[in-house]
Amino acid sequence: MNVKHLFPGLRNFRAYLNTASAGFLPLTALKRSMDFLSYLTDFREGVDSVDFLDKEIMENVLEEGKRLLRTDRENLTLTIQTTEGLRRLLLSIEPKKSMNIISFDMEFPSLSCLLKSYGQRYNLELRVIKNRNGWYYLEDIEKLVDDNTFAIIGSSVQWISGQRMNLRELSRIAHEHGAWVIVDAVQHLGNLILYPEKEGVDAVIAGGEKWLLNPSVGSGLMYVSNALIEEASPIAGLLNMKSPVGEWSSWWGMPEKDPWGNFDFRSDARKLDFGGGPPYLLATTLWGALEVINEIGIEKIERHNTNLAGRIKDEILGLGLEIIGGEDWEKS
Repeated sequence: MNVKHLFPGLRNFRAYLNTASAGFLPLTALKRSMDFLSYLTDFREGVDSVDFLDKEIMENVLEEGKRLLRTDRENLTLTIQTTEGLRRLLLSIEPKKSMNIISFDMEFPSLSCLLKSYGQRYNLELRVIKNRNGWYYLEDIEKLVDDNTFAIIGSSVQWISGQRMNLRELSRIAHEHGAWVIVDAVQHLGNLILYPEKEGVDAVIAGGEKWLLNPSVGSGLMYVSNALIEEASPIAGLLNMKSPVGEWSSWWGMPEKDPWGNFDFRSDARKLDFGGGPPYLLATTLWGALEVINEIGIEKIERHNTNLAGRIKDEILGLGLEIIGGEDWEKS
């Protein structure tokens, strides 16, 4: 399947190997967003209705996310890139004081800043796994996890080494001690297969700017397990709650509505939404990119990317240079 025509930015390069920094926006994403902006400009029916726009946009982008992650749509919602989703999720779950968080010494600085701040707020101990020649080993992680561990939080694909973490084993180790596994998947989702329920992780957050082909858009995708949805206690806004009468459009027209009344949280991952109107423009752009990824198929994308990385590794070694990490990185 040839999709080069969908990426006019490729004309500026002989070869592009920097998607780990910024992916190309496909024309499908441009069309989705332009169609939506045209719809807003014309101010057509439903332009001011979250009920209508949720059906027309949110349900469709989350359906594409469902295809990519092989999960239920109810376990998905959107985020603004990666850090905002991680922050929103973490602030919805309150650890006990003096618990600990496990992370890794080569994480992207936005994650380390977030965890340091979160740890200070809740008086948590940060236990940072040290790499060995750029690589992480399960035995080193297992030594630091105990019954007082709140969560293992880190990248499923490391941004410096490219190591693909063994999420299934990380989940086993964490869950044996009652800890959560929260994954920064910005270098993973759209690049390699990631099925959260198969891996047993509790949350996956990935900004769209890299392998999800939404550079500088501000989009992102978040998966939350059923257990974590139930545990989460976010700050309530109106639109992460259930409408008292089925649809919000009907509620707004009720003279007897009580803005100070009691509302129940949504029972799906959108319980973690902002609480105000969803970012529909970001959603349309992500929708158009996910369509391309799903049309190609993540299994095919993974094979291509892994083979390409192997060729690059062979060329590097052939030049007498060294690579960090294990020799069996393809199987990591």
